[in-house]
Amino acid sequence: MIRFDPEHETVFGPFDLKLDGAPSKCLMIFDDEIWEDYILANPDLGTQEVKNASGRVFDNFRYVEAGGEKVLLVSPTTGAAGAVCDMELLIASGISKIVALGTCGRLDRNIAKNAIILPTAAYREEGTSYHYLPESDEIEVDVRLLDVCREVFAARGLATLEGKVWTTDAVYRETAGKVHLMKERSCVAVEMELSALTAVAQYRGVDFTEFLIAEDTVDGEAVEPLERKNAEIFEAAIEIVGRI
Repeated sequence: MIRFDPEHETVFGPFDLKLDGAPSKCLMIFDDEIWEDYILANPDLGTQEVKNASGRVFDNFRYVEAGGEKVLLVSPTTGAAGAVCDMELLIASGISKIVALGTCGRLDRNIAKNAIILPTAAYREEGTSYHYLPESDEIEVDVRLLDVCREVFAARGLATLEGKVWTTDAVYRETAGKVHLMKERSCVAVEMELSALTAVAQYRGVDFTEFLIAEDTVDGEAVEPLERKNAEIFEAAIEIVGRI
């Protein structure tokens, strides 16, 4: 594998999307249920027309007014490499404060479906982050923004749990051995973007935090699922964006 190259100059870079209103804050929504059933179904949310360099129009951008600011809402590409491309475009377009919400697999049968997980670190088993930061097993999250997430969810009466999260490129190669290893390393969940997005944020010097909604389990079910409160989760996410 090619090792991390600290050279900042590249032969190709992201372009400015020229976002209307020049927003600086963004919520990346990696959850189809919230995006399709809540965002797209909400007529009060404005559509943000976005064109690429060749003039193609994209329909995966919305916005909401929050606290007197325009917050961009994005349905990003799934997976580390694609999500990083989206994030790079957003940063190149003036976005400097980003919150992501997504879903994850549960590594512990005692974690209820629909529980809200606040990652404390991301275990790096994807390839993209190694182009942004030197090699390491884990990437720590922004502790200041983790505190903001804690405060917002607690104030809203939404219970959370915390732990390390395993990021992998190969969702269909989560073997029993790897699951056991990641549980030994204190991971409570598995997903596909966190370590890469955290690496980009650190490299580019932007504010970034993410929280996850627990879905499928690799360890069986031991507790009843929690109610999924999409509207409350979205409102909490917007409050977090407003406070960073």
